[in-house]
Amino acid sequence: MLFIYDFIIFCLDKILSFYSLFNHKAKKLIDGRKKTFDYLNNNNFEGLSIIWIHVSSVGEFEQAKPIIEFIREKYKENKVFITYFSSSVEKSIENYKNKDYSCYLSSDRKNYIKKFYNQLKPKLILIIKYEFWYHLINEARLRNIPIISVVSIFRKSQIYFKYFGKFFLKKLKNVSYFLVQNNKSKNLLLKNKITNVKTVGDTRFDRVFCIYQQSKKYSRIEKFIGNSKCIVIGSSWKSDIKILRNTIKSDLSSNKYIIAPHNVKESEYRFLENNFINDNIRYSNLTKNKINKKILIIDNLGMLSSIYRYGNIAYIGGAFEGTLHNTLEAAVWNIPIIYGQNKNNKKFKEATDLSNLKIAFPIKNSSDFKTTIKTLINNNRLGKGGEKYVTARTGASQKIEKYIKKYL
Repeated sequence: MLFIYDFIIFCLDKILSFYSLFNHKAKKLIDGRKKTFDYLNNNNFEGLSIIWIHVSSVGEFEQAKPIIEFIREKYKENKVFITYFSSSVEKSIENYKNKDYSCYLSSDRKNYIKKFYNQLKPKLILIIKYEFWYHLINEARLRNIPIISVVSIFRKSQIYFKYFGKFFLKKLKNVSYFLVQNNKSKNLLLKNKITNVKTVGDTRFDRVFCIYQQSKKYSRIEKFIGNSKCIVIGSSWKSDIKILRNTIKSDLSSNKYIIAPHNVKESEYRFLENNFINDNIRYSNLTKNKINKKILIIDNLGMLSSIYRYGNIAYIGGAFEGTLHNTLEAAVWNIPIIYGQNKNNKKFKEATDLSNLKIAFPIKNSSDFKTTIKTLINNNRLGKGGEKYVTARTGASQKIEKYIKKYL
């Protein structure tokens, strides 16, 4: 089975290389991986106490931040080395002040992973949520290096728990400890004879509440909104805008719309401008003389979590692409949330919770969006309770520290 796994990894690498000829994100990943071992060779890790933290993408990086911050604050003798898979998180990690080192994780080939271990000689490895690569885990086992899965979440539908998934389940059994988000995950692992598991919750709640407390105000946005109602469209994809645009364009009320695209790049801003011709303004061009526009396009990174404070309603993008973005950053402001209905949403427990609590409202199409917006605008009592939901679930970071401090 290991031979088959290695062959699949080899084939995936070849497919990814070919795909990079046509896809910008894949090209960034391939180019980033090419620099990985030069980066390792150009840094001297001899004598350092390295905590190696691996994240897949943006969401996992946000979950890692509270953990990284308590390591930096309380265990200063350790250095934080972050590896990542997705190109979408590259810039955020590069600009993150609380890390010491960072680079793309190489492909999970045995010789590549050995190079990581030989160079870093890590004291502890933390895998955030997912990314259970065989050689990454197996090499830690062979070298007696503790490897902990943090804020992981498991479902019966995953390959580890299928009759043909014994190879992958065995891989999980080589993880030193599991600190999982919920009791369903814990019980599923226990059922499969993995007993080194504790339920700690999700650090995203800690992170979201921290961002909420440190949020900023923007006077230009306040003037842009004035006395109007405001709908904030966060982390939008083109697929979202195609669903929403007719309702927005036909809205003859005084409602204002703030749109923050998921991909922070010029082509996305132009796409939005072309969809809402003559009725939009970029934040970078917003002045007191141009506040009469209906739509404000956020053309920078880092403002969105604070902008939700100005929303009467938030639409969270990504679901029509199969990856719903962070609903909690909006929910904590006690505003109703709308998102695209998709079978993949079941992966996001908080979205299901918020929907069951009538804080969030999934939509299927443009007609649903129009009807839901009208209902929520006319009834400001709907969609409340997000702040209570978030604050009741904070504290995971302290629990995680309790379990891993013996390694630090």
